[in-house]
Amino acid sequence: MEAKRIVLITGANRGLGLKLAEVLAEKYSLILTARKQDELEKTKQNLEKNFQNLEIKTHLLDVSSKESVRKLKDWLVSQHLKIDVLVNNAGVNQDPRKIIDINLIGTIDVTEQLLSTLKDDGKVILISSILGKLENQPQDLKETLLKKKTKEEIIQLSEEFILKNQEYLTVYSASKALLNAYGRYVLSGIVKPNQSIYCIHPGWIKTEMGGPQAPGTLDEGVVTSQFLIKDLPFKRDEKYHGKYINDKAQVEDY
Repeated sequence: MEAKRIVLITGANRGLGLKLAEVLAEKYSLILTARKQDELEKTKQNLEKNFQNLEIKTHLLDVSSKESVRKLKDWLVSQHLKIDVLVNNAGVNQDPRKIIDINLIGTIDVTEQLLSTLKDDGKVILISSILGKLENQPQDLKETLLKKKTKEEIIQLSEEFILKNQEYLTVYSASKALLNAYGRYVLSGIVKPNQSIYCIHPGWIKTEMGGPQAPGTLDEGVVTSQFLIKDLPFKRDEKYHGKYINDKAQVEDY
């Protein structure tokens, strides 16, 4: 019997992360991470009740803590686990500092620390947002991000941005635009030849973050992730690699 592909999901204890775990549970081996042990354990128990032959592991992860990320990496290495898909789902829309630390800097750290544990044909999914499209940014940030940037330049831009902007939605949008820039300009060029990266917009979904007024369901919110994991072959497809992909699994301009 062929071994199941391994999918690691950050922020997997609720919302889109949990929904994605549910839709992948039957055919994939899951590694679920979150900040709170009790919520992780509850998630694991609920999945075990609902799915037979479930392969699931959990590990604590605070995306904003380099030490926490290092512990996750060390654990993966100690368990001889190579992951097929990394889904960077953890994110917040709280105060500006946390938004940048988790949505951008922490996500970059998770990605780069775990790249060594990604299989040679592995996939990295960065959960972005339509709010991160360049057309939705202030003109100066938009013009800056039209040009190729290094990781250091992207992080510096984020620090400069929150010195001038404290409105959470503006900072949230910028954090996703900067994450897109990282995926587009940096990550797509440092992964191995058959590895792939995608920046995706899941839709405006009715979650704790999206709010009760959001029109989209959780099922609709994982359409693109499912397509990239389940339907797109595990070999780089240049049509999708390094691209921004909308909630209908269609490639769009950044």
